[in-house]
Amino acid sequence: MRGILESWRRLRLGWAVALAAASPALADPINGFSEQFVQPPVASWHVAHYNFSHPAFDTDWSRKNLRFDQGLHLSLTPQTSTENRFLGASIRRDTPSHYGRYEAVLHPARGDGIVTGFFTYTGPHYGTRHDEIDIEFLGQDTTQVQVAWFVDGHLRSRKIPLGFDAADQPRRYAFEWHSDRLRWFAEDKLIFEVTEAESPLPKEPGYLFANLWAVDKSVASWAGVAAEGTSAQAYVGHMQFAPLITLTSGLGTALATGRLSP
Repeated sequence: MRGILESWRRLRLGWAVALAAASPALADPINGFSEQFVQPPVASWHVAHYNFSHPAFDTDWSRKNLRFDQGLHLSLTPQTSTENRFLGASIRRDTPSHYGRYEAVLHPARGDGIVTGFFTYTGPHYGTRHDEIDIEFLGQDTTQVQVAWFVDGHLRSRKIPLGFDAADQPRRYAFEWHSDRLRWFAEDKLIFEVTEAESPLPKEPGYLFANLWAVDKSVASWAGVAAEGTSAQAYVGHMQFAPLITLTSGLGTALATGRLSP
């Protein structure tokens, strides 16, 4: 059964996109995608490049700190004579997406005050309330991952022990966004789930991001403080999204829920 599930996971994206094109019964109108970042993508992605003013960030964004080469390489570097002490890297998908499975191969950075993120976000800048779903690695302890979700700007989060050090090597991480629950995975193992009966859940379609940044000293109790002159690197092997599909057939149900009956 495990072998069947693994094969199905690897084929999920192709099936989901094909079925989405064939069926009008979609939980998400946005087609799936899979990006390997072998070279700079010609469309669909935006690389941040600007001075960033946010109370939790000690980081501006530079496109020079993001490199495409058999994956996505993100750097954190120090800067001087500026309000923020660091330059980080951030990339965003241009098209919002909604319910489905979000997956990435991630090798987060290690170090006090450093955060590696993979998340969906939308907010007032995009004309909506602030809804967000996060996978975040706090560099001061990469043996755990922080899962988080915002609903109308209100944060809820958990720190989950992984049983390994995420900064040792690239691994696959994912979250599934359903209308009635959120589920987070590490190496295809379910590590946390929250249902609508337990908590409000995000509902607004969001933009998919990956980033590397240093926190402001004001939130040092959360993630520590990066020392002066700190540099760090993170890696994203691929990012992909498979939308949920509602079909009446048994195969459609399996695709939509991520489950195959034994």
